[in-house]
Amino acid sequence: MPDRPIVVLVEWSAPEMTMEQADDVAAKSKAVFDATPGLLDARFFGDFETGTHCFLLTWKDREAMERYMASQAMHAVRGSAAPFVAGKPTRRIFVEYGDGSPAGGDG
Repeated sequence: MPDRPIVVLVEWSAPEMTMEQADDVAAKSKAVFDATPGLLDARFFGDFETGTHCFLLTWKDREAMERYMASQAMHAVRGSAAPFVAGKPTRRIFVEYGDGSPAGGDG
């Protein structure tokens, strides 16, 4: 099977994190992600009523994801969110299929 993009969904509880703090965590994480080879996209999401937050990372392939997982960059990203995290984050790894193009047109 040829290499396909890998999508990783990381979810954590941060019930006390404000929108401003979340924006700061996202900006610090994005600075690290922008310098990470093989990362195609990083998106950040939060439900501020329940305190559930997540980010969605799309990697060029499994090898790029695994390099990141073994790197100091991953620890830097974790460190920026650590003050707000309650409990253990979860990570789900998916293989992208289909043509990978965004759905819809102009919206």
